[in-house]
Amino acid sequence: MKIIIDYCFIFVQEIWSLCLDMSPYLLFGMLVSGLIFVFIDSSIIYKQIGDQDFISILKSTLFGIPLPLCSCGVIPVAATLRESGASKGSTVSFLVSTPQTGVDSIFLTYGMLGPVFALFRPLAALFSGVFSGVIINKLDKDEHHHLPDQELKETEDRSFLERLKLGFNYGFISLPADIVVPLFQGLIVAAAISIFLPPDIIANHFAANKYLQFFMMLAISIPLYVCATASIPIAVALMAKGISPGAAFVFLMAGPATNASSIAVIKNILGKQTLYYYLMLIGVTAIVFGIFLDLFLMFIPPTIPNIHHHDHGGTLKILLNSIFILVLVNAYLSRFKKGNEVLVENTEESGESLEYLEMIVEGMTCGHCKESVESAVNSFNSVEKASVDLMSGKVALSGKGIELNMIKEKIISRGFSIK
Repeated sequence: MKIIIDYCFIFVQEIWSLCLDMSPYLLFGMLVSGLIFVFIDSSIIYKQIGDQDFISILKSTLFGIPLPLCSCGVIPVAATLRESGASKGSTVSFLVSTPQTGVDSIFLTYGMLGPVFALFRPLAALFSGVFSGVIINKLDKDEHHHLPDQELKETEDRSFLERLKLGFNYGFISLPADIVVPLFQGLIVAAAISIFLPPDIIANHFAANKYLQFFMMLAISIPLYVCATASIPIAVALMAKGISPGAAFVFLMAGPATNASSIAVIKNILGKQTLYYYLMLIGVTAIVFGIFLDLFLMFIPPTIPNIHHHDHGGTLKILLNSIFILVLVNAYLSRFKKGNEVLVENTEESGESLEYLEMIVEGMTCGHCKESVESAVNSFNSVEKASVDLMSGKVALSGKGIELNMIKEKIISRGFSIK
């Protein structure tokens, strides 16, 4: 019993130490993410990437790199881009580049892995996104459809203080709510690797063939669900056990860009052939950048900061870590708050009763998924009121002459399923 208690104490201590390293950079990243969310009009993205050319692919990649979208949250956004007229190449470039990075993960990468990794991550996302988009447009051409003629909704005018409040809400509530579960899972995996994996296992079994490490990391990354932020403490723990920086970088690239559930959704949105190209391109670019990173580190001091760092933190660090933990706890609890899912049934308007319908949408995992379903439902003029509950998947809507089958088709086209 004492051994179990000792291991639990060590486990908690390891997670606390990882959080001490993460909290300053991730809190700052959340703040910047909130400002980007408020002050950059997302409608610009939809207007700029409709053409099937290199410029659209480049724009799609550049738009995706700083966006704080997790590996599941990028799927409904990409589906909306595709539905709005983006080519397969632009859609794939967005899918490849966006989940690899984000403002929050770039700051955290700098804090835990140093400036070389922090520079390589966005560069790798840029190159892999553009390269993948160009190859997809060459090998898997589709009937190109232009952007719809209807006007995009104008952003509601708000004062500067109202925008700051919205940005704060997004950066410290909505965004953490999207990543809190995979981030916590990543911390558990990282702590388990640090504590239970023998320190010489990599040296004894994989050191002789460094390239085997790359393919091992790729095989682990493809089915595993891990966001760009959650992948960082795992990479730190793996490097502490002897995995080369290049092999860890393969995990940082391929892990966020793929997972078992997103693979199924991409197949539904873009087709089986594009999915195969997508996985191949991610694997190739991840291994190439992993090899290149190891070669680059041969010419500079190879020390990676914070890999063996275990201090209890000073007063400021403890304060920031406490705020960070409170943000995560609040974000997790916010996932269970019910939205305004109850709509008035049989309400009267101009003497006519409104239809009231409900359905269960499966596959929603974050706030971006919820927004994607809401926008799909509200795009129909027959729907007057709609609400989506993330946790239960319940979608309630009311209106006149609701085209339920068409609404379901549009929701499914964005990567979700109807129960």
